[in-house]
Amino acid sequence: MSRRWFVSSVEIGAAAVARSTKNARPSFTPTVDVGRSIKDQPPEQPRTLPGPDLQLLGPGDTVGFEPSMVVRREPPPGAPDGAADYLALIEFADATLPWLFSIPGPVKRPWLALLVLAAEEGRPQQGSPLWFVNAPATALPDLADAASWVHVEARVEGDGPPNDAVDRDYRTGLDTVISRLICPRRLEAGKNWIACVVPTTKAGVAAGLNKPIPADGGAAAWSPGQQGGVLLPVYDWWEFGTGEEGTFEDLARRIEPVAAETLPGFGSRPIGVHQPWPHEQPPAGAPAEVTVKVQGALRLPGSETHDEQWSDPASRELYRKLIRERVDAPAGRRVQVGVPPDRDDKAVAPPLYGSHHTGDQTLPLTGWVSTLNTQVQFRVAAALGARYVQLEQEFLMARAWEQVGAINEANRLLAATELAEQTGTGAQDKHLATMAPAPLTGLADMLRTKVHVADQGSLEQVLADSAVPDGSGSTAFVRLTRPHGALARRCARAAGSSAAEMPAGSVLTTAAGGTEVVPAKPALWFAAISDAVGPMAATSVARDPSSLFAAQTLVGLVGAQRESFTARAAFGGADAARQLAEVGASMSETMAGGALPVPRPMQLRGLRRSVLAESLATQTPTEFRVSMGIEAIASSVRTVIRPLPLQLERMKEIIPTASVAVRADTDRRPLRQIMAHPEFGFPIAAEILARWPEWAVPGITTFPDNSATLLEVNSGFVEALLVGLNQEFNRELRWREFPTDEAGTPFSRFWPPGGVQPQYGEIALWAPDVPLGEHSAEGAKDLLVLLVRGEVLWRYPGTLVLAAKSVDKKVESDQVRWQEPKFVLPVDERTNLYCFDLDEPTVRTQNWMFVVREPMRGAQFGFDQSSTNPYEHWYDLGWPGVPLTNGFVQRLGGGAPPTPQLPDPATWQSADPADFARIIFQRPFQMAFSPNTMLGPA
Repeated sequence: MSRRWFVSSVEIGAAAVARSTKNARPSFTPTVDVGRSIKDQPPEQPRTLPGPDLQLLGPGDTVGFEPSMVVRREPPPGAPDGAADYLALIEFADATLPWLFSIPGPVKRPWLALLVLAAEEGRPQQGSPLWFVNAPATALPDLADAASWVHVEARVEGDGPPNDAVDRDYRTGLDTVISRLICPRRLEAGKNWIACVVPTTKAGVAAGLNKPIPADGGAAAWSPGQQGGVLLPVYDWWEFGTGEEGTFEDLARRIEPVAAETLPGFGSRPIGVHQPWPHEQPPAGAPAEVTVKVQGALRLPGSETHDEQWSDPASRELYRKLIRERVDAPAGRRVQVGVPPDRDDKAVAPPLYGSHHTGDQTLPLTGWVSTLNTQVQFRVAAALGARYVQLEQEFLMARAWEQVGAINEANRLLAATELAEQTGTGAQDKHLATMAPAPLTGLADMLRTKVHVADQGSLEQVLADSAVPDGSGSTAFVRLTRPHGALARRCARAAGSSAAEMPAGSVLTTAAGGTEVVPAKPALWFAAISDAVGPMAATSVARDPSSLFAAQTLVGLVGAQRESFTARAAFGGADAARQLAEVGASMSETMAGGALPVPRPMQLRGLRRSVLAESLATQTPTEFRVSMGIEAIASSVRTVIRPLPLQLERMKEIIPTASVAVRADTDRRPLRQIMAHPEFGFPIAAEILARWPEWAVPGITTFPDNSATLLEVNSGFVEALLVGLNQEFNRELRWREFPTDEAGTPFSRFWPPGGVQPQYGEIALWAPDVPLGEHSAEGAKDLLVLLVRGEVLWRYPGTLVLAAKSVDKKVESDQVRWQEPKFVLPVDERTNLYCFDLDEPTVRTQNWMFVVREPMRGAQFGFDQSSTNPYEHWYDLGWPGVPLTNGFVQRLGGGAPPTPQLPDPATWQSADPADFARIIFQRPFQMAFSPNTMLGPA
């Protein structure tokens, strides 16, 4: 936290050590200490040698200062109603400026001063080189006390002294260290004034008026008791006016707390419901006058009722019966058969508010939708929201199209992709869904690295690790062995039958995993095998010239080795010879006739093992790393080539939006269009207050000036208005062909501050059975709102209004708990609404108070309008106790005010400029008042 320090003066460089004057300029004689040191000799005593007399620039060597040095003028230039109880002042960014050209003396007088003239006393005129003013001598302050009205202010972080801050920032222009001139003249209310910065020496006056510097140029520019006018150059000037009562304290004390219930017509307004439909006659038996009180967005504290109060309860029940019939009429008409479309007078019915968000086509018997549509107070609120859209539809739609961005292009792409996906799915269902697993797997060879089989890896890896021969799933092999290909036709001709009669099979029908043991699998993979008992169990082969040729070649190669096998009978050659004979007999028989027995692979393998002298007693099975049937592989192929997942992933890459990224192929319609709605973060309450203030707060236009009262949030009215507002705008979006499903909540906030975070949640997500008014996502139900109207808000726009949990009904203690408003909503330049996170029972029972505090701004100096004697502190001193001479505050002459009970500083006349600034400094004012006077009896 920063602290404010006052410093009497700041001087730097040679000006700080100059003690004499020559020709109206500060002068000094520099000196230097000279000493001599000889090795092995004691040092000599240094001698001080004087230098030449040097002169500094004085007040006669300048004609002013750079206007950018001024950081603040008070009262502000052009202000029509400055506070008459405060003193005029001017501040500079350079903390050394008031003493930069000053003449040395017992009390160093600043080289410039601030004087204030009444508009009729004199007005600056254009001169050369400066403007000038002819001021009455009686309107000039006493220069003997000029140093008391100039000081430096330093704002320092923490509790340390200001020395370091002043040394660091006195000329940086950061406004943390500034110099200040104050005019000691008391201002009169209701007058116009001119403030002027002028020189305080004759040399400064002469230089500003382009005259020779007089011999006594260091003397004061004017003296007490001087008569007539004094011609003075003007370095800077501005005009302002003073009001009758302009201080913050004066205006804040005018505010009176009032109980809202005591104000006639405040908080609700009566609505005539004698004739609900203007184009129809009133209901039979209804009284001549039927009214219902409708509250606004803010209501009187504790005035909530579960049901609205009609002056005639019977008319209320009749109205609800009629409104339900009329709201439900369109839905009934859609299911009614035989009614001519141009004969139904109920086709255009009152709107069913909330139907776009809930999907209800008829009015429910209970829930918030029923309450909203059957109570007049809530239908009025919803109609206000709809009316706002109708009045601002062009502006709102323009903002909506600005937000839509590339949604239209994305929806066009999604629609084309969805059509392509449906076409592709239909083609696959027709051609691939009925395809056998083996051909389908062979067809997927081009995707062998992209098809992932569950927990086994890619299709390429699975086939390599299975019992399926390498290459049998390739495109070339599938083409070679296709059922009606050239190879199949040649086999058919050799078999003496047509290709159509040849049984179709595939190597891929072999189990893709498991263990190969005896009995072995078919030996000739290229054979057209019978499906009688399944290709894996086939034991015969049709007549196949290529198979015969292969078998005969093999037999020829090993036939010549029979003798070798017989001779090596000692290590099993006899068995090998017998096995070879069996193979040869099987393969060399005539191909004429039916199917012949198939030589088993194990016979050939046994023959190999016999040749290698391996034991045939124990046969080691061949293990495969994959244990999976062809159906599982085909299922993975079908999954990978499904168009929907592929197209959806492609859309996610092309349309990188959150609404598309969360979609899954298991959704009912993953490639549906993007249904978006714009988001308007501004608070609707401000718009309603600007257009229909009497609906927002009934009676606010006649609320008395300089008054304050407490209201509470009417969440039911707010939610009803948001429903009507969003429903009407969704209808407009659909009419303008905006991509929306009419269930969004474009307007999610009613109260400030604005933002896209919903304040009352998405309407489509409201639980149907939660009562209207209890859907706030921020718990804004029944919060208290302080209504303040007064001139203080207009004169001091930054006025703070806070809530404080008092200690012994006081707010000065460090134990007080402060609470800032949740929001501040301006009604007009004199009226604000302040919402607090408090409710009526809390403020009544926990001693909460409401505080109006003066805004943080530049320091003010002056005195209160009145004071009591004795008083406690200097800041309690009032103008009646201040010594004045010709309207100027006197510090050194003219007596002294009574000393306060806790004097700090000790006395008025002995205070230096810094302490005197503390005496006349005006602390920010705050005023607290109890909520009990605004709530009425409990």
